[in-house]
Amino acid sequence: MLSESLTSVSNSSKTLKKRSLSSQTLVVNIYGGYLLGCRSSSTGLAFYDWETQELVRRIEIQPRQVFWSENGDYVCIATDENYFILKYSPEAVANARENKEGLTEDGIEDAFDLVGEVQEIVKTGKWVGDCFIYTNSVNRLNYYVGGEIVTIAHLDRTLYLIGYIPKDNRLYLGDKELNVVSYELLVSVLEYQTAVMRRDFDTADRVLPTIPPAHRTRVAHFLEKQGFKKQALAVSTDPEH
Repeated sequence: MLSESLTSVSNSSKTLKKRSLSSQTLVVNIYGGYLLGCRSSSTGLAFYDWETQELVRRIEIQPRQVFWSENGDYVCIATDENYFILKYSPEAVANARENKEGLTEDGIEDAFDLVGEVQEIVKTGKWVGDCFIYTNSVNRLNYYVGGEIVTIAHLDRTLYLIGYIPKDNRLYLGDKELNVVSYELLVSVLEYQTAVMRRDFDTADRVLPTIPPAHRTRVAHFLEKQGFKKQALAVSTDPEH
């Protein structure tokens, strides 16, 4: 919602009690997700708490799109030139507010940690677990996880992400003519990589037997990149790994 002077963005909380969020600058776009995002042409992107309307963090960036993971752990901020993956820390936010430390005019310093920056232009995107799946400006279908970019397919035309159905291990995309295509993307691989990113190795060990041998080497490379060389050697099916 836009205004012409002082900006008031109204929203309803989960209890349907209406509140008002005031900003001293013109808001040119808003983004939903785990936190409310407001973009201003002068001050960049500001994240606010949905319930309290308190400023969480202001970032000097002009986003084109903002994508939150389902559990709110990660957010992808996509600009006209690149994208950033940030990890959100609600614990740091709660501690800062409780102890009155790390509070600045731009919000809470430790609210986000930068995970990665990639020089690609995101067209459409979606999180599955801790994996960010996206199409880019050169018609590639990729996903980002733990600093690694995996190319799923090279597209022959512009396609838009529709959704992912885990039970089918299929990722669905469509074009402007409403044609739909799908690509295989194993949920077991995504679940394994997500578990590793969360350092939940009990879950990772349970998921590993469901990953087909043909995909084990890719998983081993992922483990190696995360610094788990011993586990990578145990997982790999490549004798030269």
